[in-house]
Amino acid sequence: MSSGEILAFIPSFLYGIALAELFSHWRRFFQKQYRYWPYIITTVIFTELAIWNVYLFLVQIQESTLITYHEYWLFLIQPIIFLMLVHAFTPELELKDTEAYFKKRIPLVFGLSAVYFALHITPDFSVSNYVTWLRISGIIVCLLIAITRSIKAIYVFAILWFLTLYFR
Repeated sequence: MSSGEILAFIPSFLYGIALAELFSHWRRFFQKQYRYWPYIITTVIFTELAIWNVYLFLVQIQESTLITYHEYWLFLIQPIIFLMLVHAFTPELELKDTEAYFKKRIPLVFGLSAVYFALHITPDFSVSNYVTWLRISGIIVCLLIAITRSIKAIYVFAILWFLTLYFR
């Protein structure tokens, strides 16, 4: 095992916990009483973001030479914030009213999302200017959603996320 693989273990493990939590809530997609489209869309986006970031960590750490302890913490803070975000986002399994829960948690979930996206501007993942501007736009949209609790803005967030898929 290379040092890069060892360093990638903890961030990948944290993302794995978050993915397990997200996947355990996918059953809500198939039960009509739990179905709420903004929640479903956000779940799909968060799931894809976690998978994408595991990939980024593996590529970034394997390509890098030895990194300092402080640089490693920059890599660790992102999955820690994401795990907090997922735990704030996902309701208890026995909770029946997904819509009420989701609307109540919007400020916390999208506030943490803005922090999470802001942390992605810090490390150099060799991204284009387009991606940087999409991230900044994502931060702004997340803050707007957190402040206004606008469900329509969640659809804008989804469109923005969809655009980022093109630049990957």
